[in-house]
Amino acid sequence: MADVIILGAGLTGLSAAYHLDAQGIEYNIFEKSDRAGGLLKSVKESGYIFDHTGHFLHVSDDGFKTFLDQTIGLTSFDIIQRRSAIFSHNVLTEYPFQMNLHGLPTDIIAECIEGFVKRNTRTKNPHTFYDWVLKHFGAGFGKHFFFPYNKKILSYDLKKVHPAWTGRFVPSTSLHNIIEGCFEKKDQVGVGYNSSFYYPKQGGIESIITSITQKISQPIRALHDVCSIDPVARTVHFTNGHQEQYKTLISTLPLNRLLTIIKAPSSATFTNAAGHLLHNSVVNINMGFNVPIPLDKHWIYFPEATYPFYRLGFWHNVSKSLTPLNHTAVYGEFSYLSSRTSADRVKKTVDQAISKTLDFLQLNPQHKTVEKVLHLEHAYVIYDTWREKHLHSLLASLEAFNIHSIGRYGAWKYSSMQEAYQDGKTVAATIKNTLERTTPRAQKGARRGRDSAAIL
Repeated sequence: MADVIILGAGLTGLSAAYHLDAQGIEYNIFEKSDRAGGLLKSVKESGYIFDHTGHFLHVSDDGFKTFLDQTIGLTSFDIIQRRSAIFSHNVLTEYPFQMNLHGLPTDIIAECIEGFVKRNTRTKNPHTFYDWVLKHFGAGFGKHFFFPYNKKILSYDLKKVHPAWTGRFVPSTSLHNIIEGCFEKKDQVGVGYNSSFYYPKQGGIESIITSITQKISQPIRALHDVCSIDPVARTVHFTNGHQEQYKTLISTLPLNRLLTIIKAPSSATFTNAAGHLLHNSVVNINMGFNVPIPLDKHWIYFPEATYPFYRLGFWHNVSKSLTPLNHTAVYGEFSYLSSRTSADRVKKTVDQAISKTLDFLQLNPQHKTVEKVLHLEHAYVIYDTWREKHLHSLLASLEAFNIHSIGRYGAWKYSSMQEAYQDGKTVAATIKNTLERTTPRAQKGARRGRDSAAIL
């Protein structure tokens, strides 16, 4: 029996394994899929490489940078300055919208400025994302970007979404910035958390997972899908019949699923809580073309309902290694709530998204050389009032059973790959401290120290 079991070999689980190795702590790591990576997987199709939607490394932490250098090598990455835009009112404007109104119709510009000036800044603590936007940006910016775009990306009522997720993800603005951005396109270098990003020179985003797995001591035990956890006996049961005991459990499983497979006196409470944890799903449509696409952007946001997708990204602008020579590739994304959307409706939206993508790019179907549709069951966590009120105590209840639920879906949060690394590092340090306090060796050492001190 290892001291620790890790469930899930995505970036969070692999970071935990890497840092447990550094602490000299034994562990076993299990993965439901046939290989490590979680959502950081790449699909090779007819000479193209398609990631499971756009995953880019935003590096601001020195520890994360060192980790990447030690596991993969910084020379394996291109460091890219973001080029992104918004398409609305038949105009392509620079990102972020709240600083770049240049080119939009005059009445739209006036509405955004007037709304910003008249916004009610006296609202102390907005309880919804809708009210948060009105406070910080005003009704005009809300109407023409924030409300329609975030409704598309979340597929949820923004008057029921809590603004706790915004933080560094939404750049602020000022009247000076707004007016300045009305007259000319501005250089937005350094604006926003994603103003630059790292991306592998070869192999797509999954290449970083491949490198990390080679740096940890234990093999990934693939095709191990958890069916139940007994936190009293500290045993994990897998659908293939395997059982594993543990002292401490690290779970990167989606929290709503974890809560339904824990078999304990409090199971009913956990199962009830699982039903309150909301998320959406995303369909990622990838297409390759044998003709140029005359756009230099890495991705473009689409707030208007005319387009079913909320974003189009351009793989060939991210890395030439992702497409065959003289070919281009695009990905589009749309979200939906699985509880409210039929499979037939999803299929129709896929067809509409493909058609609208071709129209926007002014391409004919015969230009398309390949198509790959990927489905992400867990995509964006919904920050609602229930989550804000109960999540902390829920995670604490799991920790009382020696279960650390971490990562984007384990901790039920909106986070980046850098935070996945940090979560793995933090939990390894926490476990080390706990083991040092509770092992008989540590306790005997502490007693010997007290005895010696008494003699002296």
